[in-house]
Amino acid sequence: MGRIDASFGVALPTYAGDATGTPGAEEYWGLYDLTLNDDVTWKRVAEFAKTAESLGYGSLWSPDHFMLGKDGMTFEVWTTLSALSQITSRVELGTWVACNNYRNPAIVAKMASSLALMSGNRFVLGYGAGWYQLEYNALGYEFPPPGKRVDMLVEGVEVIQGLMKGGKFSYQGKYYKVDGMVNNPRPARKVPLLIGGWGRRVLGVAAKYADEWDIGAEPTYAEYKEKGDILTGELKKNGRRADEVKRSIHVHVLIAEDEDELREKKRRVMSVVDALGSSIVQLPSADYRFDLEKAIVGTPAQVRERLKKYVDLGCQRFELMFMDYPRYKSMELFSSTVF
Repeated sequence: MGRIDASFGVALPTYAGDATGTPGAEEYWGLYDLTLNDDVTWKRVAEFAKTAESLGYGSLWSPDHFMLGKDGMTFEVWTTLSALSQITSRVELGTWVACNNYRNPAIVAKMASSLALMSGNRFVLGYGAGWYQLEYNALGYEFPPPGKRVDMLVEGVEVIQGLMKGGKFSYQGKYYKVDGMVNNPRPARKVPLLIGGWGRRVLGVAAKYADEWDIGAEPTYAEYKEKGDILTGELKKNGRRADEVKRSIHVHVLIAEDEDELREKKRRVMSVVDALGSSIVQLPSADYRFDLEKAIVGTPAQVRERLKKYVDLGCQRFELMFMDYPRYKSMELFSSTVF
């Protein structure tokens, strides 16, 4: 099978996945991202970033959360990417995705401009409406209903984009107000805006404002086609071409050299998942159970086949979550056998 016509990024190990040794640890279903990662240190995050860049990966991504995994060990996304901008030189750096409700969007515009300048125009602003209620509660933030969160997202994006244009900017919305703010210095090139999510209203926001769109993790091929077609239709309504928005998916990956190694990796990953069981405190639904077979699992040839089907449906970039990190050298295996 030939080269896959897509770019590849990786999720940074900025939070722990394996909390089985911490009774009562608060978890969320994203523990599957880096299932075997039972420790988090800055040295490990920095080395991972430099290794990924040296292996040819095109981007590094970190989520906007504050207390995930074992003992709530999580590095904050903006400070993490700022530090990594100084020890990498080529890879893009992206928020995955920043929550509109966690910070005033005018401040986000300032932060995004500064990080773009510090990184040499390598920053991608991934942005979304927010969803993790436990974190809102812990921070003392109101957790609005979904419709209101999307309304706030629209205003937040308008504030950010307004401040990126230069000059004094004012804005009077229902949720946000800006009065003559100036955002200097500004990067010479536009900071790409990536909108994350697959709800119909969010797809409309992406079609109107975004440069990139990420659907989320593990859509079926039918779901990906359906949501991609909706986005294309919304782009047309806004007078935009289908190819004006770059499309991506973040995927859990379990890759092995052969079937014997794959069986062992599956066993180790699922032993952690099964041990956590009901201690996961926020799942997509009450009856949710992680299905490893929905992830990108297999030998290099099998992985390439799975990914190519998404590419044929329009995906242009994959953000990879290596479930067996750091126990195995899967990031190296993937780079040498898949792209």
